Amino acid sequence: MLYGHQGPGSPLGKIVTGTTTVTTAGTPVQITSTSTPIYGVWVGADTSGGILVVGDSSVDAISGQMQGIVLTPGNVSTFININNLNLLWVDSQANGNKLCYAYLQPYIP
Repeated sequence: MLYGHQGPGSPLGKIVTGTTTVTTAGTPVQITSTSTPIYGVWVGADTSGGILVVGDSSVDAISGQMQGIVLTPGNVSTFININNLNLLWVDSQANGNKLCYAYLQPYIP
């Protein structure tokens, strides 16, 4: 259990990790279609085959048309301040690239 900004002894929740694979380059993939309340998400590229781009459903990784937050292999993870994981989409320039993510799930008593 994590504790923090809600006051001394107030539980924040737990850290959850996962990956999402972009099977077909140029086709955005939603991280999850299930409503998943979160405090924010850290994302990073787990790939050697090119870049990933994350954003909303209009995300685009095609060169010259990129739209979203660009992630390159080997770079540090990026924090995105969103409140639900189902708002996040990913696209890639190569088939099979993976997005790694970790998010803080709120404490639900």
